[in-house]
Amino acid sequence: MNTNKWFLLNLRLALSSVLLSMLTSFMVQAFQWTLESRQEITFGLTGEITVLTMINGPQEVTKTEASSAQSMLIDYIDKQSLSLVYSSLGDGRPEIIVYDPHGSLPWFPKDSDESTDLTTSHVYLFRGTYTEKQWSNSGTASLLPKEVEISGVIDSPSATDDYQYARTINLDPLPPGNYTINTSDPDQVKHILNLFYQMGFVPQVSKEIPLFTYFINNPFVVITVIFLVMGLLCVVLDWFLYNQERAREFGIRRRYGALPTTLVRENLLFGIAGLLIGSAIGGIMSKLLIAEVSHTDIPLFNLQTFASIAISFIIVILTWSLILYVVIKTNKEVNVDA
Repeated sequence: MNTNKWFLLNLRLALSSVLLSMLTSFMVQAFQWTLESRQEITFGLTGEITVLTMINGPQEVTKTEASSAQSMLIDYIDKQSLSLVYSSLGDGRPEIIVYDPHGSLPWFPKDSDESTDLTTSHVYLFRGTYTEKQWSNSGTASLLPKEVEISGVIDSPSATDDYQYARTINLDPLPPGNYTINTSDPDQVKHILNLFYQMGFVPQVSKEIPLFTYFINNPFVVITVIFLVMGLLCVVLDWFLYNQERAREFGIRRRYGALPTTLVRENLLFGIAGLLIGSAIGGIMSKLLIAEVSHTDIPLFNLQTFASIAISFIIVILTWSLILYVVIKTNKEVNVDA
């Protein structure tokens, strides 16, 4: 292949790869934002998640019965290797109550002694909040409940702007609100709901948040995937027609003994520069566009950028190789000349 043909081939491949790389980067960004959104809702818990919105029920429950049921709930969460995160419905304290005996929450300090100490509620103030500043300046915190022990200051998890602190669970009665647990097993959820009922609560909402369903229900993810598929189809058509025009060239090579796999490998090597350059340019351009549209300072070169470029590069390499093989194996002109 002479220099002029090599340049035109790589230019075509680079332009097509820019389009696919940009669409791939948009899709990767959509997946990242959606995953971050789910982590905000689940407070960083991974796996299958259920959120139970519990309100005071009509059943009459004594303090002794409620306390006994709460102790059984804590014991069940521990034995089933689960975690429980409470957040208010907006009318309670600005707090998160955590029972994480097995260290499933990445942002919450992992202290086995504090996790199992139910006589004292250990409080971690969120850095930068009103309560943290008040405690740092005066040694008091008016928003904290009585008889708690401040154990430190931590960074807050995402989407917790309304919360001032997180504390470990103790024997004080749990309030109504949202309870997030890292399971969607029907039997486990049913048992936990039954214990809540014995504590005097009834579920207002019981919502599962499976990861796959959360992705496919996100319109941003769906739209970017559709655009990527449509862009890929356009590129496939363009590359297929281009290689059909080269059938005579492939036929001559076949007549002199070149195998289909040899032709595919040679043309892949001839065009790999265009595929790589196009993928890199598309990945960088998409980052600049995302930063401009979202008005955020997104790092141009980070793991996500390189991941987008790598995914796009793999897609275009496989697509280009497959089209070459299909044209060479199925085109009659190529095989007649062979």
